[in-house]
Amino acid sequence: MFDPISLASAAATWVVNKLLDRLSSAAINALLSSEGLEKEVAHLSDALRRANLVLGAVPAGAAAGIRIRNQQLVVQINQMQRLAADLAKYLDELEYYEIKEKVKTTNQKSSKLLASVKSITQVGQPKLKINKSDIPHIKDAVDNLHKISEDVHNALLLEKLDGINWSTQNASTDTREAVENFTEAKVFSREEKNEIVDLICRHASSDQELFVLPIVGDGGIGKTTLARLVYHDPQVKGKFDILIWIYVSANFDEAKLTQGILEQIPDCEYKNTKNLTVLQRCIKKYLTKRFLLVLDDMWEESEGRWDKLLAPLRCMQVKGNAILVTTRKLSVAIITSKKEAHVNLGGMKEDVFWRFFKQCIFGDENYRGQKKLMRIAKEIVTKLKGNPLAAKSVGTLLRRNIDEIHWRKILDSDEWKLENGIDGIVPALMLSYNHLSYHLQLLFSYCALFPKGYKFDKDQLIRMWIALGFVMDERRKLEDAGSDSFDDLVDRSFFQKDEHCFVVHDLIHDVAREVSLHECLTVDGSDLQKVFPSVRHVGIWTELVYNEQNIERSITFEEKLDQIQNNVILTSLESLMLVGVYDENFSTKFVKILDQLRYIRVLKISAMPFNAEILLSSVKKFIHLRYLELKFDSDLHKPLPDAICKLYHLQVLDVRHWRGLDNLPKGMSNLVNLRCLFVPGSGSLYSNIYRVGQLKFLQELKEFRVRQENGFEISQLENLNEIRGSLSILDLENATKQEACRARIKDKKHLRKLSLSWATSSISPAIQKEIMEVLEPHYYLDHLCVLNYAGATPSWLRENFSLTFLEGLPSPDQLKHYVVHGCPQFPPGSI
Repeated sequence: MFDPISLASAAATWVVNKLLDRLSSAAINALLSSEGLEKEVAHLSDALRRANLVLGAVPAGAAAGIRIRNQQLVVQINQMQRLAADLAKYLDELEYYEIKEKVKTTNQKSSKLLASVKSITQVGQPKLKINKSDIPHIKDAVDNLHKISEDVHNALLLEKLDGINWSTQNASTDTREAVENFTEAKVFSREEKNEIVDLICRHASSDQELFVLPIVGDGGIGKTTLARLVYHDPQVKGKFDILIWIYVSANFDEAKLTQGILEQIPDCEYKNTKNLTVLQRCIKKYLTKRFLLVLDDMWEESEGRWDKLLAPLRCMQVKGNAILVTTRKLSVAIITSKKEAHVNLGGMKEDVFWRFFKQCIFGDENYRGQKKLMRIAKEIVTKLKGNPLAAKSVGTLLRRNIDEIHWRKILDSDEWKLENGIDGIVPALMLSYNHLSYHLQLLFSYCALFPKGYKFDKDQLIRMWIALGFVMDERRKLEDAGSDSFDDLVDRSFFQKDEHCFVVHDLIHDVAREVSLHECLTVDGSDLQKVFPSVRHVGIWTELVYNEQNIERSITFEEKLDQIQNNVILTSLESLMLVGVYDENFSTKFVKILDQLRYIRVLKISAMPFNAEILLSSVKKFIHLRYLELKFDSDLHKPLPDAICKLYHLQVLDVRHWRGLDNLPKGMSNLVNLRCLFVPGSGSLYSNIYRVGQLKFLQELKEFRVRQENGFEISQLENLNEIRGSLSILDLENATKQEACRARIKDKKHLRKLSLSWATSSISPAIQKEIMEVLEPHYYLDHLCVLNYAGATPSWLRENFSLTFLEGLPSPDQLKHYVVHGCPQFPPGSI
């Protein structure tokens, strides 16, 4: 279903390029030089560039039609990836200790009395960045990378010589053909057919230009069958003089497709040429009647290439022409049909699908025999989610043996999904996966860690991707790049919108599981999959095992944990999730798993009353951690440990579900790489962060309470230009004009809601006016709320009014009233 060598090569290339990018940073080079590693860095960069060139030969050969047959190369290519990953971890540790030293220095400088920070300086002792004993290991890893690159290079040279003959004999792997007629004995209609027929027939009767209607849906959902139903409809045939069916597939060749169109025009004589200009002249000459063109299975996303193909079809003398496009990609629908809507094709209706399924098994849609078998079939059909290709695949398996035992085996297993051939469901869906770039494949396959039916929060998943280093972009914010990638996967139907969240279709989830077997491991109520030594991500979901009302011991589930606990994967694990309730016996085994982790970057844990403290104490050693999400649902008060503030690489701390949390650790400002902090309640805990101004990457700060004490001045906001959403600045009576000016509120261009509040109205209106004048927000602001303000209207709300994006803007006469008397916090349409 996918080429292991190509996949291994893509994965290794990704890791190598990530490491090369980091080594190109001036800051990283300076850091390595300070450790006396200049020679090692030069040698490493050379080895990585060499590895990159060698790995680049694999996709280059594939593009030339050469498929590598020596499957042993997978082992060596994976070894290249592991070596590069190990070297990246050394670099990560080096950066950690460098940040630690900088934090210690900053703390010392900001303290009035150096002696008072004795406990802080002890945190940083002894000064350690990298163990000298590690340097020989680094050198060995670099030498090994050189040697393996040479071995792979030589093997690829041999493969290329052999591969040329092999590739010419196996030039095409596309098993589908441009078939306009039905291959099934009985075709079941879809309710969408009448809607499409009505649309294109009404257009055919008009004098409008070319009409394009895309049909979008998952692989195997019935897009081609629906297009055939429309194509053969008598009403359609009566409206269009010429009907043309072209199978496009991934090979979008404008000249070849134009040739295909010409071949299906009656009495068309054209010169056999690949010159597109000549071919398009023939289109204008011979295509002189109203036509319906079906472009089946389209993948091409280039708007320029699409426009080039359609150029002669858009300037026909005869009007009312139509094109029907079938595609799995929403992005294709958008570029092919700029004005018209598209048809989003889902599964077949339940009653029609049941008849279709019986037709697949028995050849009779009305079959009513053997009640026991019918009950089993009913259970199976609900798992297929209305997917016709899945019904065909399962029907083939059931038809082989009309026996209750055999059918129950099919019901309880996923064997049917992995059937090979053009009628296999996962192989069919795998085609969509294979068309993704490796980057998108990496992001999608990580979703296998979550159970079926999981409701994904887009922003949360993106934060995990970033924490794992899956999102790389030097020109844009990582969140923006991750969002674009997520949207790409939505456009390609890998995610589906479900109210305020996203879900992955069960069959698409099976594809994720299939392609990530060697990387992701899910432990839940189902049978445990094989634990490969290359596994880097583990998700443990207890919902199907333990009852929240009555938690009883599950020895079977503990045995699954034993297979992980005693496995080598733990020392290189990068993600670990434990979600749901569990008992103390399970907890004991899980704690032993935590003890063996070394390179963990994403950690999501549900704590229980009996193990919260021990779980929290385990966290402090995870110096590579980027994402930490903790959940605790108990009336017992469990504060977060100060040790969390030593996780200097931490980007996300999510404790919004840590019940009873009434304060944050004192050293939160040490988390200088923190991007997202989520806390329980309305956000008052944000105001307790001492020297919050050090968190210059922070994006979430719902509340800041000004105090007349060091570390809580309003000027702490000066460098917090990444904060977004809403911000309430409270107790402004404690601010001075100079400190308020330094806050640089106008630079916070991501803020959409701002509340400015004085705790009392007894402050001099003149002083309030001075403060208010320097708190001008960025003009992108949507909502402004001012409370207990008695001063005059500031200039930026009067003659120099700049907040053009404010919603519900009052008239100038009302404006002063709003400012003087204030308003409820962020009501709809307030300013």
